[in-house]
Amino acid sequence: MNYDVVIVGACTAGTYFSNLLGMAGLKVLVIDRDTEENLSKRLDIVHFTADSYAQFGVEPAKPGDEDYVRTFEVCYSKSALNQHLKTNYLKVDVLHLPLFIKKLRKRAVENQVEFRFGVCFDELLYDDHRRICGIRTTDGEEIYARLVVDASGISAVVRRKLDDPYVENFETGPRDKFYVLLKYVELLDKSIKIEASTGWPYYKGWIAPQHHEGGAIVGVGANLSFDYARKCMAKFENAIPLPEYRLQYEEAACTPYRRPPFSFVTDGFLVIGDAACLTKPINGEGIPSAWVQCTPAAQVVIEAMADGKYPTREALWKINTLYQRGEGAAYANERAMLIGAVDMSPRDNDYMFSQGIVFRSDDEPGPDNLVVALLKGVLKGEFSLAAFAALVKAVLKGMMLEKHYKNYPEAPEGYPAWERKALKLWAKAGSMADTVKDA
Repeated sequence: MNYDVVIVGACTAGTYFSNLLGMAGLKVLVIDRDTEENLSKRLDIVHFTADSYAQFGVEPAKPGDEDYVRTFEVCYSKSALNQHLKTNYLKVDVLHLPLFIKKLRKRAVENQVEFRFGVCFDELLYDDHRRICGIRTTDGEEIYARLVVDASGISAVVRRKLDDPYVENFETGPRDKFYVLLKYVELLDKSIKIEASTGWPYYKGWIAPQHHEGGAIVGVGANLSFDYARKCMAKFENAIPLPEYRLQYEEAACTPYRRPPFSFVTDGFLVIGDAACLTKPINGEGIPSAWVQCTPAAQVVIEAMADGKYPTREALWKINTLYQRGEGAAYANERAMLIGAVDMSPRDNDYMFSQGIVFRSDDEPGPDNLVVALLKGVLKGEFSLAAFAALVKAVLKGMMLEKHYKNYPEAPEGYPAWERKALKLWAKAGSMADTVKDA
């Protein structure tokens, strides 16, 4: 069978991207190993920022739609000592994820995108010039396409099959994942209404609205394993006086939490979504973060494949420069800085909240000088010298990474030298898993 594009993975990234290509008239096939009924059933509820609809050209959810649950317009956060409430105004829709994907898929089908479920990727196909030209399924079917897109999620089943100097085939292992535990609960005090999300970044925990009145979602994310995440959940609930509740049911899922590949493309190949580790460092949110890459990537792909052309590495390279010099640079800085921001005591975290350092309300000015504000805390005995050193080092490492990403090469020829320096910078920055001391 022959297509212009075959996409492996039919969740949010793969389905959204398929529609962008379908609207341009490309012949697109999307396959997924799950059945249509079981697709993305690992999570029921997701939060989707309302301004993302217009940004990505998606029809807004509204009351009465099957995927819509509710809307809240403010998010709160508190320190490790449950003090210094921060207020951030952000309109967020609470949605049923499987039904949201179903709506995205319906729109893609209207644009002639074909979906096939219960189909598993096995191997890449190559032409006589050793360029990717399609895939083989586990049933032995050969599907030919000028472009193969890996949207298979955290397993990255296509990317990890590559043997190419321009796309890393690393596995996203336990140190590079956030294991997310969600408790759907019924609040015992019926007068308490959870109508906004409140987070405690120190514990990587939160409480947020769900779809049942009088209910809430209590969540936590942690590196290493679901067992460690449960340990973190217990620590969070012991430290923070959450409303008393009766457990309804639990959900568990993984999200990538590491830097993305330095290059998303090579000849006839593109990686997107969780397979490319595209999540926001501050909260692990993946849908709009991945779509920020998908939207310009689609235009580059459409241009690269015009008039039946094969999408070479050179023709697709702009996808890398657009992302890495923009969101990639900002997130590299943030990811490195957060390693220092969480590697401290509850009291240190409380001081940062009190001074609006990293954590602040929308209408709250940050300190004029970060180092001076931290030193004042050290001199007052309210912020430890170890935390000061760790945070300043992390901020400097983040700034160096951001500067390097903003100099991402225009063409593949400059990539090897850029990659070597990036690897050294990330080795110095470390990983969020490095901050775990009680596993």
